[in-house]
Amino acid sequence: MLLKRVTLESFLAFKKASVEFAPGLNIVLSPNEGGKSSLFRGIVAGLYTDSSSRKSDVLALARWGSGGLFRIELELRLAGLGYRLVRDFGSKEQAIFREGEERSFAKGKGVDEFLRDHLPLADQNLFLRVCGVRHEELGAVGDGTSAIGEKLEEILGGGWGNVTPASVKRTVEAKRRELLRGTSRLALDENWGLVKRHAESVARAEREFALATEISRRREGLLKAASSARGGIERINAELEILRSRRQKAAQFTELEKKEEAARGKAEELRKRMERLRELLSRKGMLLEEAARFPAALREHGAASLNELIKALELETLLGREIEGAGPVKSRALYRPGFIVAASLILLGIAGALLLNKNMLLLLAAGVILLGWCVRRGAAAGRALIAPGKGGELERLGEQRNAWSGGRSLADSKTLLDAFSAWSEKMKDAQTRLEEVAGAHRGAHEALSARLDAEYGDAALEARAIAEERSAIEAFKADAGVLLSLDREIRLKENETASAAVFLGGQERELAGLDVHDANEARERLEAERENLKRAERKAEILDGILETLDEARSAMSGFLAERLPPLAAAHLSRITGGRYAALFIDPLTMGIETAPAAGDADVGAGASQAPDRIRPDAVSQGARDQIYLAVRLALVDLVSRGEPQPLFLDDPFVHFDPERRARALDLVREFAARHQVIMFTCDPRYRQTSAHLIELPGHA
Repeated sequence: MLLKRVTLESFLAFKKASVEFAPGLNIVLSPNEGGKSSLFRGIVAGLYTDSSSRKSDVLALARWGSGGLFRIELELRLAGLGYRLVRDFGSKEQAIFREGEERSFAKGKGVDEFLRDHLPLADQNLFLRVCGVRHEELGAVGDGTSAIGEKLEEILGGGWGNVTPASVKRTVEAKRRELLRGTSRLALDENWGLVKRHAESVARAEREFALATEISRRREGLLKAASSARGGIERINAELEILRSRRQKAAQFTELEKKEEAARGKAEELRKRMERLRELLSRKGMLLEEAARFPAALREHGAASLNELIKALELETLLGREIEGAGPVKSRALYRPGFIVAASLILLGIAGALLLNKNMLLLLAAGVILLGWCVRRGAAAGRALIAPGKGGELERLGEQRNAWSGGRSLADSKTLLDAFSAWSEKMKDAQTRLEEVAGAHRGAHEALSARLDAEYGDAALEARAIAEERSAIEAFKADAGVLLSLDREIRLKENETASAAVFLGGQERELAGLDVHDANEARERLEAERENLKRAERKAEILDGILETLDEARSAMSGFLAERLPPLAAAHLSRITGGRYAALFIDPLTMGIETAPAAGDADVGAGASQAPDRIRPDAVSQGARDQIYLAVRLALVDLVSRGEPQPLFLDDPFVHFDPERRARALDLVREFAARHQVIMFTCDPRYRQTSAHLIELPGHA
């Protein structure tokens, strides 16, 4: 990107100003508060600020007393093509025109979209950090307030205020120095860090302990005895704990065996009950299916009415037998002549048939018909004579039987009733057994079956869980003999502990009667102080770990810079310093920058026999630091621009340069401007003599 012209109206210091830039080196000359910063901010606002924005920092760019907002017009080249960009913040309108055209090809949001797609650095903050070398940056680097490596990190990473890796590292390092103050160099007592204070406390406690040990020399034997007794008690207690644990596990195993057996028994009982219930339900279902073969009228009768049907059937049988037994006798008496005639006709017919007389067969047929009529009439007459009144009862019983039997005969009805009675007994038995199994859940057999299934599953799972728990302590299974042996060992160990405690109590009472200056108290103080020292040292170790992590977090960015930036920056630095410095290095972990003097350069300080391998920027003058920073920033623009021309804004970069290096630096910047447009702001009138495009701002016109 190249800037050709900037026109500002009612913007900060300018009422109206139009500034034209050349492709190479541009010198913007103006006294202090003459509008250099306003020009730079106008360029940035024109490139990156939407004219519809009403943020407070945008509104603050309006010229004092103007009564309205501002207008910015930029003429620039992008990828070799010319454009005119207009942003009117008063009307909230913005448009972009191709060079030589009066009609815009993008307006409103389309302008911002076009610039995002075509500007080499589409992010405003990155543009400001890469392309703007501000005077305050040079001042911070020059006076050592800001390290060059940290500035590079802020430029590419954006910085995070007080929580950048560099600032956090400084904070952690300050905490570490405060913690370790006085350990590596002399310091007043009141300025000692925590580690030094605890180290001194440990030293005092060690001296007090040595003195107490000397004073308590006579107590050594008692202390040893007491220590031995304590050790014995601890050992016995440890053994006792093991024995008790074994005894507890053995008892637990036995208990789990019982629980498992009970759980399995419960599960088996539930399974049997569930299977019995399902068997009875199946049997009941089969009986219900069998019921379909009985007439519906018969199925409607209960147990009481079934007995009545049986009695009615028996009565019908008896009445039938009575009628069948008495009827024929009386009928023979009444219709004996008819029987005689019928018998004669039959005999004559048979004789004629034997004689081959066909006409005689008619007599045989007539005799048979007469005999049948006599039999029927005789039976009816017999029933009427012998069982008057019982015929109606028999008919009534027959009709009743036909109603429930579906019109079956007496014999078939009896067979049907016997079968239904047997089926009813089976059904009653099945229902009774179901109620016995169901218990309180009468009638809800299906729900009971589901509940028994769930309870069985729970019981089986419980049994399995108990079995797994028992299996986990299978090694502690013990019979009665082993348990008795464990109990005996436990009692012995308890007796040993009691005896050792009695002995220790005697030793401690004797020790209590000795001199107050004993080593135990001094030892406790010493251990406490050592623990305090250990904690303080642990804090120092933690801070060291934090510093290491921070270095790793910064290595990704610094690795890129350490590989590509040094050759470019070293060439620029050598050019500025007249070959005094031949190389530049970036530590990929710390972002620290060092330079290397050219071979044979012995002008490195009094008493030096040869030039050092590397020199840190804080070991050179403020001017040299400015020169290192300028070389690094020029190289950074080359890296970030990726071959595209980019405007670089320099704010009086040569303030601390000597005349020779200023001249060489200016030549370098002029050559750099052949690739990237350079706009250098200054208030020094000497730059009027520079062979560059000179721009003198019109002031506050």
